Amino acid sequence: MNIDTFLTHYTLHSSQLMWFLGAGAPRSAGMPSAGDIIWDLKRHLYCTRENRDIADNELSNEAVREKIQDYLTGNGLQSPSFEEEYAHFFKLALGDDSAAHQKYLQGKLDPKKISLTSGFRILAALMEMSKARIVFTTNFDSVLENAYAFMTGKDLHAFSLDGSYAALAALNSESFPIYAKMHGDFRYYEIKNLPEQLRSNDKEIEKCFVNACSRYGLIVSGYSGRDQNVMDAFHQAISQNNAFPQGLFWMTSMSGNVLPSVENLIQKAKDKGINAHIVKVETFDSLMIKIWKLVQSKPQELNGKVRRSILRDVKVPRYNDDAQGYPIIRLNAFPVAIMPKTCAAIETMAPLSTTELTEKTKEIKSSAIFARERKIFAWGPLDEIYKIIPENEIKSCEEYDLSELLTDFNENGTINAFYTKAIVRAIVRDRPVRLRVSKGRYFVAISSKHEKYKDFEPILKDALKAYDRNKRAEVPAAQLAGKVPNMTDTYWMEGAELTLDYIDGKFWLAIRPDIWIEPRESRRSAKEFMARKKGNRYNRTQNRLLDAWKQILFGSEKVVTLQVYSQLEKYNATFQVHTTTAHSMKSKG
Repeated sequence: MNIDTFLTHYTLHSSQLMWFLGAGAPRSAGMPSAGDIIWDLKRHLYCTRENRDIADNELSNEAVREKIQDYLTGNGLQSPSFEEEYAHFFKLALGDDSAAHQKYLQGKLDPKKISLTSGFRILAALMEMSKARIVFTTNFDSVLENAYAFMTGKDLHAFSLDGSYAALAALNSESFPIYAKMHGDFRYYEIKNLPEQLRSNDKEIEKCFVNACSRYGLIVSGYSGRDQNVMDAFHQAISQNNAFPQGLFWMTSMSGNVLPSVENLIQKAKDKGINAHIVKVETFDSLMIKIWKLVQSKPQELNGKVRRSILRDVKVPRYNDDAQGYPIIRLNAFPVAIMPKTCAAIETMAPLSTTELTEKTKEIKSSAIFARERKIFAWGPLDEIYKIIPENEIKSCEEYDLSELLTDFNENGTINAFYTKAIVRAIVRDRPVRLRVSKGRYFVAISSKHEKYKDFEPILKDALKAYDRNKRAEVPAAQLAGKVPNMTDTYWMEGAELTLDYIDGKFWLAIRPDIWIEPRESRRSAKEFMARKKGNRYNRTQNRLLDAWKQILFGSEKVVTLQVYSQLEKYNATFQVHTTTAHSMKSKG
């Protein structure tokens, strides 16, 4: 089912739909997902047994994760199955000590780390409006309780191991809202994260869940389906008469894989005549934003709290050459002063889903850029837009103001991707680089065949200069591209990753120098080669590389205006970037 069809169903039946949240839902609020916890435990296990410094093993580094995974696999420490990873690594890393597990999770799920993102503020508001009467979760954190207190000024009692017997009574008496934790809250000693414990869910809360599934539909978000006992509860619910009367909707990320156990569950539900579907969404936050836009008669107080940011603005003084004191860190982010505020909004005669739109843009070559929100957004010449959506299939095409959507840039994956693709396309136009895309990430790689390559080749080679002991001097790099040794038909070239971010109320374009491997599928196999190539790229080299890429992509101007299309089109995307990077400096306070 596509997201638009789901939203239509939700609008009609919101008060008859429950929610089931997994660890993926509160991730943007600062809480780790189950996957994050697993990787942290893997790192703890590796560093403990190999006497390594945790600070030297940053999990955001793909090479570090691969190293840890290779160690676990090589030493027979890998979990026997994906579904059992959580319990398996808890036991390996921390043993059978329940108190140690409790203390570990207390640190990871510290309420002080919580930031109330749009998604949980919206869910709390829906609970207060009786549009989300029941929420079940496998999570240990208190993100939803904090959000509910912030939105309403009231406490949200969570049914967990303490008082679990009352959950079914609350359901039968319709004492809404109901919030129940199926694994028990980590604050209680009877934590359930060991294999033998995970197989026996809290029976009272499970009874409440199964009973509720015969009265309401269910939306599952941020949950992978890795716990066998929880999935058993889902199967038990499906086996009832009149199960999920308003449907079963399993939300999964656009790029995420769905476990076979989930696919089997949905198929079993369909076989019983249940309106059951897997629905792809960007994130939990973007899903909730879409829902909130469709809610009518929103109370002003709740709407105001949903829309406003709870983070304080941080004011960092601009670096001044004449000032006493110097920046201690030069960052790789460039301020984007102007973002395009309008685009074409297209309504088609027949519905065109996100999947259908994506497939058409892959099949047909067009320079137009598309995104699917409530309408189809587009930048580009009309004749390029018509290649994807023929003119006779367009019901209306009008200019749309994107200003309001820009305020949700971090939470709205569709808008984020729409703008990122546009600014990257604007940057690489007429530059001596090739644009490459890998799993939604954008890279530029140097192109020796481009007519302007010779103008910039010396700049990049000089940035990569290294000390030659024979010549007793620093010498420029000999090559900017070449064949990867001992690998068939695999090539490397100097490149950089480009990202567009919204931080501290401002937009930033980040440039991260890197090495591109062609074909991209060989990147993992070439990790040792890349490690050798980048092994001596310390601060001075990184600083020179950033300057080189700045000149390659922006030229020598302090402010550059970038457009996706060379001619002045009605639906063009225009950006203005300042080429002085952000900085960090020691506070005088």
